[in-house]
Amino acid sequence: MLTYTLLEKILIKLGYAVEFNLRYHAKLTAFIPVDGYDSDIELEFREGYSSELGDREALLQLEWLMADCESCLVLDSNSLDDVDEVPHVFSTEKLILRKVFDQILQEIAKVSDNTLISNPNQ
Repeated sequence: MLTYTLLEKILIKLGYAVEFNLRYHAKLTAFIPVDGYDSDIELEFREGYSSELGDREALLQLEWLMADCESCLVLDSNSLDDVDEVPHVFSTEKLILRKVFDQILQEIAKVSDNTLISNPNQ
């Protein structure tokens, strides 16, 4: 299971700046710079939890404000396989965003595999 602590370690390993508001435990936020672009990609992560009011799944999301300061690209773990309805708009930026997301997912998979190898009884 992906946790704030684990994701924080992964992001730091990748060289990204992390903000973690320990007081509210609402989310972890990281800012990922992209060469040649003014705005950073903003990563937000919310852990999954169960409560009497309903269950919430973990959410890993990237959001990137484009140079026009109006358009945003958003990619989250639930929409990775969705079809792009406007592939010609910000096509280069979409590829960059997906590359960053895939890089983070690969690191998560590596850490998860290492955890299973270290603790085979889980």
